[in-house]
Amino acid sequence: MKQHIQSMAIGAALFTLGALGCGGSGGDSGPLSNIDSLIILQRPKRNDVGNVFAYDSYKPGARLVQLKPPAANGTVTPICCGQDPEFKDVDIESYDLSFDAKTIVFSARRGSDPKYGLFLLQLSDGKITQVATDPMRDFVSPIFLPGNKILFTTNAVVEAGARQHEDEYERATTSQLGRVNLDGSGMELGARNLSHRRTPCLASDGRVIFTQWDHLGERNEANLMFVNQDMEELREGYGKEGTGAANSHLKPREISPGRFVAIATARDRTVQAGAVIDIRLGDVVNQDGVVSAPNNQSEAHATFRPLTPDVPMGDGASADTIGRYYDAFPLNAKDKPDLLVSWADGPVETEVLAMAGLSANYGIYLYDSEHQQRKPILDDPDMWDIFARPLATRSAPAVVSSAQNAKPDAGVLIGSLDVYDSSLHQFQRPGVGQPGEIYGVRVMEGFSSEEGFPTMFGTTMFEGHANLGVVKLASDNKSWSAFIPPNVPVHLQAVDVFGMSLFNEPVWISGRPGEARMCGGCHEDRTKTTNVTPGLLDTFAAGATPLMATALTTTPRLDRQKVVLDPANPSGVVGVAWDTHLQPLFTQNCVTGCHDANNTAGVTGYQIQDAMGNVLADWHLDLSGTKVPAALAVVAGGGAFTTSYFSMAGPDREAIERNNLKIVPPNATTQYCTPLDAAHSVAIRKLNPTQLFPVDPSKRAFPVGTNPPHLPALGKADLSPLQFYLLILACDMGVNFYARENNPMMSNP
Repeated sequence: MKQHIQSMAIGAALFTLGALGCGGSGGDSGPLSNIDSLIILQRPKRNDVGNVFAYDSYKPGARLVQLKPPAANGTVTPICCGQDPEFKDVDIESYDLSFDAKTIVFSARRGSDPKYGLFLLQLSDGKITQVATDPMRDFVSPIFLPGNKILFTTNAVVEAGARQHEDEYERATTSQLGRVNLDGSGMELGARNLSHRRTPCLASDGRVIFTQWDHLGERNEANLMFVNQDMEELREGYGKEGTGAANSHLKPREISPGRFVAIATARDRTVQAGAVIDIRLGDVVNQDGVVSAPNNQSEAHATFRPLTPDVPMGDGASADTIGRYYDAFPLNAKDKPDLLVSWADGPVETEVLAMAGLSANYGIYLYDSEHQQRKPILDDPDMWDIFARPLATRSAPAVVSSAQNAKPDAGVLIGSLDVYDSSLHQFQRPGVGQPGEIYGVRVMEGFSSEEGFPTMFGTTMFEGHANLGVVKLASDNKSWSAFIPPNVPVHLQAVDVFGMSLFNEPVWISGRPGEARMCGGCHEDRTKTTNVTPGLLDTFAAGATPLMATALTTTPRLDRQKVVLDPANPSGVVGVAWDTHLQPLFTQNCVTGCHDANNTAGVTGYQIQDAMGNVLADWHLDLSGTKVPAALAVVAGGGAFTTSYFSMAGPDREAIERNNLKIVPPNATTQYCTPLDAAHSVAIRKLNPTQLFPVDPSKRAFPVGTNPPHLPALGKADLSPLQFYLLILACDMGVNFYARENNPMMSNP
């Protein structure tokens, strides 16, 4: 197609798109008939963004173009940024159009830049100005907010003295939310998630919807979340409660209130592309062919419909003529909407493309989802043609902020009105004159290898954990509240009087300074209101429990990693370092004459083989503290883990799943410590711990008749309350080898 390089000034928009902040128009009389032109991002083709969270792939030669009219015979006019010598070697990651359609904000890296920054392009005269940001940090995925602000994702760090988290697999520096004024003033960084947050979009109700990577052990998925414009009041959007269409949901855009189009795919190897789905967050009623606004909007009521049913939602290679979709922009709100899509043909999967020496070739198409037909609009064979959207004005939604204001020196208030109210687990409630089974709620901070750890905390693929403390239920036996450090990811467990988890909330949460994250229950039904007895809840009357001395001030990071090993106060344990905290326990009580290198106890073992069937080791329960054999170094943390850890935690589960490791006979391994579940761990049930809250050696966690305490049965002294709790925490915090307390690389973050 011939390209005409014209003046940078392209004038004002010629039509109005409507009220939707990140969606399309409501007109149904020809999806492109009232559209004057399109803005399209063109990036040189690449094949290094298989991870759906990758944001820093640099390849020079990108440009923003205008296509007028929006058809295959339209004229392509570059509007940014080849005419400016400073942008000769620019790559543009993404962009957004202002509400009045006069300005574009884009994320770009020039040849001389170490990172991606933010820039503003005035469409009237082509003037480009840079928004002041940290030049040593990436700022990507910008969108306009009402009130002359820009929201973005960045690898800058909000927590003083900390490094940004690194994700649990690629160990890439994660991206988090932030916002800034158009003139570069008022920079604010949001509270952190342990993994990535990506591709935000402004919805018509004023909230921001974005993709969040949720990783916690076996949970490893990308779901949609909502947050207010001030990055507070984080709420589930779609995918967390078994409603998800795929492992990952990307690039959401609003079709109509409560209805979104998104890309459904796998987290890895998919070049950030997949199937197009129609998500409805409630009961959408079709009356006389008109889709009404949904009611009962909640994740629990969410449904989806595939708009490209032949396209894979996993990580497999797609077939010719099927391909994968990179993004989709709705042009109307029909039951089966018309979309502007970016689509690539053939096997759009990184490993297949790499073997063939190819890269995905995305082009822009008009997609009729009712008839599943694509009409070509623009396809430059050397470029990724992506993020097509009409050059049009749109109504700005209201400024949506939280009731509380961020306070730099404040902690975060978290808690529940009724911890027994849960949609995910049924707890035994208190009876007449009897307490329920929940003693309190344990709060655990998460961190990753950015603090100087090796690439794995253990073979179970969990992030690092630090126990901030257990909050006892208030005198009403149902409510609790606590102040925790701001801006750090935490997850919660309801625990019993033995200190063991009854249920693990399988997500990380965080809050900004001064924010309140109070819930109805322990992941209560999001479709109903939690009812409590009229009057003041006991937890509010008593006051929130300060964890790790946060109270109303932040706790210095170094203070949060100090270990407290006080036999008289087992609940003060922060991190469990396997080699320094647990190995003495094993050496003293378990190794001699029993679980040693010679397998004196005679426990049935198994064989570990590599993918080719070569024997790496014959394994049995060995609780000695020697390093694992060199042959197991690849699957045991580079040889740093001990035989006791490898025996209790088991081999690398991911290596087994990917067939890089074989167990013979299959499924012969016994995982003696079950991650997040001490109560069902073989070792814990065998030892049968005594009561912790309060300490009472006469009470055991399990019936003695079927679970006789292992050490007393052998004529040995029982474990102390501290030793029991170290083992329980090791299980309930993911069965990691490393904690901050035994960081081998550095003593401080």
